[in-house]
Amino acid sequence: MRDLTQPLEECLQAMGEKRNLQEVLRRYPDERDQLIDLLRLSVDLGSLAPSAPAADPAFRLRARNRMLAAAAHRRRGGRWNPFGALPRPAARLAFAGAVAAALLVGGLTSAAASGNSLPGDPLYPVKLAVERAQLAVAFDPATRARLHAQFADVRLGEARRLIAAGRVQDGVRQVDQYDSAVAQFNQALAGGTFDDNAIAELRRFMNDHEASADASLQSLAGSLAAGGDAQAAAAVTRTRSHADQTWKGSERDLQARSADQPGDHSQAHPPASQQPKPPAN
Repeated sequence: MRDLTQPLEECLQAMGEKRNLQEVLRRYPDERDQLIDLLRLSVDLGSLAPSAPAADPAFRLRARNRMLAAAAHRRRGGRWNPFGALPRPAARLAFAGAVAAALLVGGLTSAAASGNSLPGDPLYPVKLAVERAQLAVAFDPATRARLHAQFADVRLGEARRLIAAGRVQDGVRQVDQYDSAVAQFNQALAGGTFDDNAIAELRRFMNDHEASADASLQSLAGSLAAGGDAQAAAAVTRTRSHADQTWKGSERDLQARSADQPGDHSQAHPPASQQPKPPAN
C-alpha cells in the first residue's frame, strides 16, 4: 500500500484553501478510493457531537511522536503491514479508520468543536471546510442536493443566533447566505438525474425544510419589525419571498420530472435560482 501522507496532505490543503478537491484526486487515480474513504470517514468523525472534549495536549503529543516513529521505522526498511492479511476492501477500511482516528486526535477535534461556531469565530472557517468536504465526497446527486438544503438550514440557524445576540447586520448577511444555499440546492436539482424514488424522497425532504424555514424567516422579520429595525425586517422579508420562489421552482421541476420520460426533463423548467431577487425598497 502506498504511503498516502502526501496525497492526503494535498487534499486537506486544497480544502483549506477552498480549491477544487477533485483536481487533487485526479492526480492520484490509483489511490482515489482510499483518499475518499479517508476524507469521508474524517468528515463523519468530525460531525460527531460538537460537545466532544478537546484532546489532552500531552496525549496529542504522544500520539504524534508514535506516528512519526512508525513512519521513520518504515523508511528504514520495515515492511510489516498489519493489514496485509486482510482482504483489500477490509484493509482499506481498517487503514482509513486508523488514519481518521489519528486525525481525530488533532485537527478533527477542532472540526467537531466548530459545529456551534458563528461568523467571526476562530473555528468558523473549519466549519465551512467540513461542509465543503462533505460536498466533495458526495457523488450521488440526491445526496448533494440534500446537503445543500441542510446547509441552508445551518445558515438560517446562524442568522437567528446572531440576531438574538444583537448582531443584526451579521444576521441579515447570514439570511442572504441562506438564500444562496437554497439557490445551490435548486442548481443541484437542475444538474442531477434522479429516479422516481429519489424524486419522491427529495420532494418530501424539500417540503419539510421549506415549511420550517419559511416560518422561521417570518418570525425573524416580525421580531425585527417589533424591535424597531424596519430596514432589517424588510431585508429578511425580501429574502423570504425570493427563497420561496426558488423552493417553488424546485418543486415544479421535481413534479415535472416525475411525469416525464427518463432523459426528457433536463430543460423542463429553468432553475428558479436564476430568477432576479426582488429589488430593495
